[in-house]
Amino acid sequence: MNIGLVKHGTLSEKKRLYWEVQLFALTRSLTDGLTLFKFNVNWDRYEDDHSPAFQIELTIFNIYSHFWIYQNNYNIY
Repeated sequence: MNIGLVKHGTLSEKKRLYWEVQLFALTRSLTDGLTLFKFNVNWDRYEDDHSPAFQIELTIFNIYSHFWIYQNNYNIY
């Protein structure tokens, strides 16, 4: 499986805001099936390890891309 182009970084260390983008990832083989078009926008306000978060996902002809902005609230106990 191809993971495509993946980049990530920091928007704010103080607020613990991060971003991630993944482009042109092949989700599955054409012999397994075809996703013509799938679009998802999610704004999660629940506080957990990687949320609150805002995410956009797009799949066209089995090629997946997403953009994600999240707050890392992970605490080691």
